[in-house]
Amino acid sequence: MNTRIRVLGLGTMGGRVAAAAREAGYDVRGFDPVAAARDAAAAAGVDVSDDGATAVADADLILLSVPRPEHVRALADDILPAAPEGAVVVDLSTIDPTTARQVAADLQKHGVTYLDAPVLGRPAKCGSWMLVCGGAEEAIDKVTPALTATIASTVQRVGDVGAGSVVKIANNLMFGAINAITAEALTLCERNGVDGATFVDAVSRSGAATVSNLFKELGPRMVAADDDPNFALALLAKDNRLALDIAQESGTPSPLATAIVGINDVGLDEGLGARDTGAIIKAYAALTRAAQ
Repeated sequence: MNTRIRVLGLGTMGGRVAAAAREAGYDVRGFDPVAAARDAAAAAGVDVSDDGATAVADADLILLSVPRPEHVRALADDILPAAPEGAVVVDLSTIDPTTARQVAADLQKHGVTYLDAPVLGRPAKCGSWMLVCGGAEEAIDKVTPALTATIASTVQRVGDVGAGSVVKIANNLMFGAINAITAEALTLCERNGVDGATFVDAVSRSGAATVSNLFKELGPRMVAADDDPNFALALLAKDNRLALDIAQESGTPSPLATAIVGINDVGLDEGLGARDTGAIIKAYAALTRAAQ
């Protein structure tokens, strides 16, 4: 409990991280440039700072939870060098492996260790997340007790720095595929005289190999036009674009990633970015109208 935990980014995920660490009895302080996020964390009992460098100045463990690679890059340039030598940064964000490796190299010059450890799990499951972690085994072992006491049930080393990001991006590419194909299958059914709810019910109850828990979640919500955000389409689109980028950089064939990014882009063009990923079914409706 002597570990001083500092959380940078107090949004949907980071706010839960800070609150969970506080509830576990740790010395916690958080920072977010958005006043509303700081206020929400403070209302949950988290000590907040209006200055990031001050927040991390005495840190043992720094948890990052920000939306995009450029936000991690900015923290590495402007705030994280203020952390004391020996501090460990655990980045829970979903970013590309190149940025992760660059940030790790830059922070090493300041005596700060960086690990990429993106979350496999939904915000509401904070406390039982799996963290897929890239970095030195010794550093991962050092922070695992605090992580499993606060936000994670499992911390699994998957390779060197950058490997965690690859695993998370590949996982979210599969999410994008299931999201898109569910919408496409429902559109196909509706266009050919089969009620969408009937399709979802029959397939979900069938025990067929095609059925996943994600389909069971997405299908009924798509049928009901319920796109209140659990996971915003804009964030999934960002993650799937990262998958396509690293596929192209590594010479990996990526026809499905290309198609998924394409349909996500239609959804973004339709103004659906802030809605749940299941709103992608409205992108299929737009494509149908365009084809008529």
